[in-house]
Amino acid sequence: MTDSDKAIVYLGSDFEKYRQTLNLAIHSNEPYLEQINRYVLGGRGKEIRPVLSLLVGRCCGNLNAESFYCAAAAEMLHTATLMHDDVVDEACMRRGHLTVSSKYSPGAAVLTGDFWLSRALAILTANCKQENILNFAKAVQQMSEGELLQLQKAENLDTTEQEYYSIIFGKTAALFLASLKSSASAVGADAATIDAVSVYAENIGMAFQIRDDVLDYSLHLKTGKPAGADIKERKLTLPLLGAMQQNEQLAKHILSDIKRIGGVEKLQEDEIVKKVIEFVHAHNGIEYAQSKLESFISLAIRALEPLPACREKEMLKNYAIYIGERSK
Repeated sequence: MTDSDKAIVYLGSDFEKYRQTLNLAIHSNEPYLEQINRYVLGGRGKEIRPVLSLLVGRCCGNLNAESFYCAAAAEMLHTATLMHDDVVDEACMRRGHLTVSSKYSPGAAVLTGDFWLSRALAILTANCKQENILNFAKAVQQMSEGELLQLQKAENLDTTEQEYYSIIFGKTAALFLASLKSSASAVGADAATIDAVSVYAENIGMAFQIRDDVLDYSLHLKTGKPAGADIKERKLTLPLLGAMQQNEQLAKHILSDIKRIGGVEKLQEDEIVKKVIEFVHAHNGIEYAQSKLESFISLAIRALEPLPACREKEMLKNYAIYIGERSK
């Protein structure tokens, strides 16, 4: 049983209240939309954001109705962006299942994502304090900015390491930050506690995305998507950036090969992906990215020190370690 599974069991009825809130929030009387909603719910992942949100809330105070709305909104916004991303990336599979875009249509995925996004904002507006509405609204803005920066950099193939961190903050860490910060606020935590939770959230969000990017270069792991997907989308992520620093001359040839992606036959494209993966492994790109990831995890764990001693605090620490080591 993973740390994620253990946390869900430990949260018990509180996790069920969150799921009930989520199910009610995305229910639709339109049969086709409801069919897609049920399909999406059936393929849910580890629900890390709501789990962490509930753990933070219990560590900082007593969960209340706003806590469950914040947890549900976090999962709804995350799911909405995944549906949109799969259209942009033309992805066929996610978590071992057909994407909504592939099973239904790209239009259905965009519109369903829009529905989930609008419902998340609706439940926040109707049930949460203004500062938490603003937390999530800011996250949506930052997620869009991060994805757009990534698109631009994929086109130009000129991502720097600092730009990479800006990208992953926007596309991933921003929602972790909004979710956990709002959870602490919902239960009445003081400013110092909210600040500590915010530092924890941002750093595990950064680590989570770096681990995702490391896994893209791991052929032997069951991640639910083919290895090298980022390469095919011309994304220069941290493992590749780290390897390129080790051999700048060969890095120029690697970039030239990646530039050819999209303009060659699939067999040639697969050969380029294989060559890039081999380059990253040969020049310690995985180790470089993992070391940066572990620095973010250390910062996250240290940020928890001011929080009161409780089982939830220990689970938050264990979750940070799990995020840095997960294999899918």
